Amino acid sequence: MNQKNHLLLLSSCIISLATIVMQGCVEPTDGRTALCGNWESVGGKPDVLIYKEGPAYKVTVFKRGGLTRRLKPATYLLQQENGNMFINTGYRIDVSYNEETDVLTFSPNGDYVRSKHYTADDDRADGLLAN
Repeated sequence: MNQKNHLLLLSSCIISLATIVMQGCVEPTDGRTALCGNWESVGGKPDVLIYKEGPAYKVTVFKRGGLTRRLKPATYLLQQENGNMFINTGYRIDVSYNEETDVLTFSPNGDYVRSKHYTADDDRADGLLAN
């Protein structure tokens, strides 16, 4: 093999290595971003708000309680592990999202559809609590 072929082989190896390194620098996409918004249960369960706060994604569940039936929000961290999303309320509740139908599923609490009342300005739970 002559010098020219060695240089071509070396340059192709360097380009291949650079490509692999560059792919490692790309941050993985976070599927939780598409979930942000207000969600309504199709089965009569409490409404849910998903929002980003700093690097964390949070889920606020709006329950009605007591004699006055006042809203009592409870907030949980939306976690992602090995590509699976879940919240820990004392029990692990798995969360899945169907992008085609825009349906969010909490196992075992059922399906949720995106609320029409949510606006892009409501990026925190206190935005809905104030209404």
